[in-house]
Amino acid sequence: MTPKTRPVRPGRARPARPVRAARSLTLLTLAVGAVLATSACGQASPSSGSATPAAGGGPQPSTGSAARTTVVGSVRLEASLAPEGQVQTGATGAGMSVHPGLVVDYRVTNTGTQPVLAYDVVPQELGSGTLPVDVDLQHAWVYEESGALRISKQGFATAPNVRFIAAPVMGGHVIAPGASLTGRAYAVWPPVLDVPGDSFSAPRQPVDPAVGKWQFCVQVDGRTGQAKPSSVGDGVVQVPVTAPQGDELVCTQPAALPIR
Repeated sequence: MTPKTRPVRPGRARPARPVRAARSLTLLTLAVGAVLATSACGQASPSSGSATPAAGGGPQPSTGSAARTTVVGSVRLEASLAPEGQVQTGATGAGMSVHPGLVVDYRVTNTGTQPVLAYDVVPQELGSGTLPVDVDLQHAWVYEESGALRISKQGFATAPNVRFIAAPVMGGHVIAPGASLTGRAYAVWPPVLDVPGDSFSAPRQPVDPAVGKWQFCVQVDGRTGQAKPSSVGDGVVQVPVTAPQGDELVCTQPAALPIR
């Protein structure tokens, strides 16, 4: 049973947290091809890239995002972002099929000799001691960092004076030496802040609607010994939530948003 530290709002199931979440529940919409960029710790080498044309009322393409790659230690991150406006007829709920926005497709490659752990399965809310079976594999956090829209798959530190009955978890994948992991992340447009609730130390400043740059980040480290099987399947493991340390948050270099 998932431990809870506060009452659940009637008529709506969500993972329990000591403090009510102060974030937007709007989900993100994204698609990715191959972006090559530089994080604060890596070097980027530009290559060709293109944007997916938008349909309906979604964001409109401009020149498209440049393809880049980021290498930090033994981790290579490739990611690209494009507008996505396809909405499925009769779709309900949340996510890319309902809310047009931005699509990020990414690939994480382990070029080293030891396995690494990518924290790329992010529950819509942190605080639960178990990973939901129906977790949205495309969900990512969205916040503004140094003038860029950051779309990120990562953990956050527990806020001061907050204690959980059981350690909160998130999901991820173990990447063997020489292997790659591919995935997607989504963000609605216009962008809105989407971070964990007040039980975690996370950015709280609203996203500037006029933000003109973007970057994608994923947390990767060597703590594979903490990974446990999950009920999600498809190789998803369950790991304790932890904030990235040092160069464990691998990010593409900020680039112009391919929309107008």
